[in-house]
Amino acid sequence: MIVDQRLVDAVKAGDAAQVRAALRDGAHPDARDGSGPHSPAALVIAAQAGRLDLIALLLEGGAQLGPLNPHTASALRVAVLRSHVEVVRDLVAREALAAEAASRRGSVLTSALQMGAFEPQPAVPAVLEVLLRGGATARPGEEAPLIAAVMSGSTPAVLRLLLDHGADADVRRSDGAPALVVAARRRDHAAVDVLLLAGADPDAVDGRGRTALMHAVERGDKRVAGVLLTAGADRAVRSPDGMTALLLAQGWQRQNIQFTLGEHVVGQENVPISRSLIRVTPTSVRLSGDRSMFEFWARVLLAAVDDLGDDEWEDRTSRDADTARRVAGKLRDGGRAAPTASWWEVELSDAEFAVGRKGLVESGVGEFNRFEIVDLLDDLDRQWQVCGICS
Repeated sequence: MIVDQRLVDAVKAGDAAQVRAALRDGAHPDARDGSGPHSPAALVIAAQAGRLDLIALLLEGGAQLGPLNPHTASALRVAVLRSHVEVVRDLVAREALAAEAASRRGSVLTSALQMGAFEPQPAVPAVLEVLLRGGATARPGEEAPLIAAVMSGSTPAVLRLLLDHGADADVRRSDGAPALVVAARRRDHAAVDVLLLAGADPDAVDGRGRTALMHAVERGDKRVAGVLLTAGADRAVRSPDGMTALLLAQGWQRQNIQFTLGEHVVGQENVPISRSLIRVTPTSVRLSGDRSMFEFWARVLLAAVDDLGDDEWEDRTSRDADTARRVAGKLRDGGRAAPTASWWEVELSDAEFAVGRKGLVESGVGEFNRFEIVDLLDDLDRQWQVCGICS
């Protein structure tokens, strides 16, 4: 109908006077912008724009508060995803959460958590606060909100908000894994810290009897392991299959983690263990960055070899000095401009990458800024430790 389209056009234009006139002239308050089953209704369009005045006019005119059909987004869901805090507050006050029962989509709360992790912004905690105060919950079959937040990589602020509203720090995923184990498996030391501060049991186990510390050790994550140990995690806990944190560290030959666990002498013994992950070890590495950074790395590597001398370099690193010089040459001269981007690329084998890393570790600083070396090494390790190159 012409009058219905007039209403939709007025809402899209943000013209309150024309919205009022179209409703007075008989426009259907649920008029849609199109004829398809998923075409947005006028109320949804107003919510997308964050227009409280238009929302009030449409609802007073008889617009449906919930979704028009089980598969379309409601005004509340759209306002949540757009982080329109005042619109969310207004709709919740009008009982929009109860109207969501007609939807076959996931809960609005879970959608808010996922969106907050995908696109963090200051309004996210405020939107969640409104929803939680209004009684928003997960739907049957969904994971508990705290689990959903940890799994989606939500910020500590979001986790604390859920905990402040009564979430159980020891809540378990549907497979029995406690939130702390889920966070440790994701290598999320911030989430681990938040959960522990909220009272999570540092020694809670998953369905295999593995603690968060065991999972952190298997993944070679010193930060997560450090947070757990500081909170009192028991390194002596033994899982039903006979594993301890130390055995797992030895079985994966993770020497740094063995030191973290309090060992003073470590080696690379072949210790049989029951593993709960698959480690990825690339056989080659593509490095991307500005050419000046590669030249800097090459200079540091050459200086480390020269300062130590060939024999001491080989004793300290178990790498041939001539190989180190060849790697420095590749870093300095062996790259190319990326074909579809503005950065410079250098290809190294995993062995060459390890040699280059040793140059940063063994550098005596000399002419270089110490923190430039430390920061470069830290960046490289954080990116590649997960793949097993630096373990």
